Amino acid sequence: MTTVAYRDGVLAADSRVTVGGMVVTDKATKVHRLRDGSLFGWAGGVEDAERLKRALVKGQDAPPNLDVIALRAHPDGSVSCFEGNIWIKQTDPYHAIGSGAPYAIGAMDAGADAVSAATIGSKRDTSSGGKIKKVRFKDAK
Repeated sequence: MTTVAYRDGVLAADSRVTVGGMVVTDKATKVHRLRDGSLFGWAGGVEDAERLKRALVKGQDAPPNLDVIALRAHPDGSVSCFEGNIWIKQTDPYHAIGSGAPYAIGAMDAGADAVSAATIGSKRDTSSGGKIKKVRFKDAK
């Protein structure tokens, strides 16, 4: 699936897309800065991720029953997680989604930043790979 990690205004993800056991590409972009300044990252179905991103850009509600998990970090510091139907506000200071999330969360538990956590998750998870890409709030380091 993927590894997406968020901490301290930075959202990072691997760039691998797989179908079953086959690597389709190692050049996908799974993290985006939206026009409203929020950060958006996804794991799961590529087509449904694009549907969700387009809805966000247009200010619309998410289409129902999407095969995608997503994180959205807002400039005010709030973070929400999407698991197919609705956004749920998160309260932890850092977050990760995707099949590499357990490794990324463990890394952040030990103090890693989002890029390092996504790198570690990508290294240990067989469905993650490629280069780590990141987006950040303009004032984040």
